[in-house]
Amino acid sequence: MSNYKFPFEKLNVWQRSIELADLIYELTKTFPDDEKFGLVSQLRRASVSISSNLAEGISRRSFKEQAHFTSIAFGSLMEVLSQSILSERKEYISKNDLFKVRELGFELSNKINALRKYQLAQKTKYVEEPRAEYGNELSELEPLVEQLNNLTSEAIDYPIESVEQLNDLTIEPDYFAHPTAIIDPKVQIGQNTKIWHFSHIMSNSVIGETCNIGQNVVVSPDVKLGNNVKVQNNVSIYTGVICEDDVFLGPSMVFTNVINPRSAVNRKNEYLQTIVRKGATIGANATIVCGHNIGKYAFIGAGAVVTKEIPDYALVVGNPAKQIGWMSEHGERLVFDENGMAVCSGSRDRYLLEDGVVVKRDLNN
Repeated sequence: MSNYKFPFEKLNVWQRSIELADLIYELTKTFPDDEKFGLVSQLRRASVSISSNLAEGISRRSFKEQAHFTSIAFGSLMEVLSQSILSERKEYISKNDLFKVRELGFELSNKINALRKYQLAQKTKYVEEPRAEYGNELSELEPLVEQLNNLTSEAIDYPIESVEQLNDLTIEPDYFAHPTAIIDPKVQIGQNTKIWHFSHIMSNSVIGETCNIGQNVVVSPDVKLGNNVKVQNNVSIYTGVICEDDVFLGPSMVFTNVINPRSAVNRKNEYLQTIVRKGATIGANATIVCGHNIGKYAFIGAGAVVTKEIPDYALVVGNPAKQIGWMSEHGERLVFDENGMAVCSGSRDRYLLEDGVVVKRDLNN
């Protein structure tokens, strides 16, 4: 009994898929450590998924179910091929290694497609009538296995015109961009965001949902804007800036990303990060000197020049900016009593000032 082989083990396509998994495991041994949970994990999981789904599929009595698992196996094969191409581009594997994966992958795509076509073409619903007892049902699948091993098919089971049609498809964005706006490649823009006249969104930037990007705005590479960020006209958001959710950037306010710029000196490797925390407001024509973070719900007055870290809820004005009070999340000035408590006149929320730090209090506290 120990030498018994299950029907799926006798399938040529399953055997070849195991060989592909062996190859992938061997190739990924030399990948960089920082890819352990990236390409290494993705490639190994996808390669194992091929044989696993073929095995599960062939054990099902319904041809429809069988075809379902065979389709999943085919999809996993495409994942392996795509990730292997990326691995070669990153120089994790050689061109010869990629050729081995492609060669075996092409053979498997033939076999998997042939198997799927066969399963979908069957007029009967079941391989055989289901039984109440398990018994030796698996052994009765062996004649079918012999038949399946003789199947052949083209690697692609749809006309090439279909691929060309897919390449011609365009997906309507779920955000609005004015025709004069420029959106570079490799940009992530969330749903319901609006980008207005003459604005430029540069590569690798991320803009969240329901943002409003006004006229003549530049969002530089690698900038990250959270959800519901409002950017008014004539603002340039430079590399190194991160704005969390609900941030307001007033008209013509200014970010910087280098402390000591010189036209003749390249300081791209010296960009400093500036984080504007959730709900903060920066007024018109204010300047934020790079490397100084703005606390959540802080309020920077119009024309202020920020040269240091700004606490949560702080109200600052002037050049250089100085703190003159505190603001609520609703945008109202807070007046604290002798116990350090204040109530927002707009929302009726309560705030506590203790040791120079403001926190919003729950209604029950």
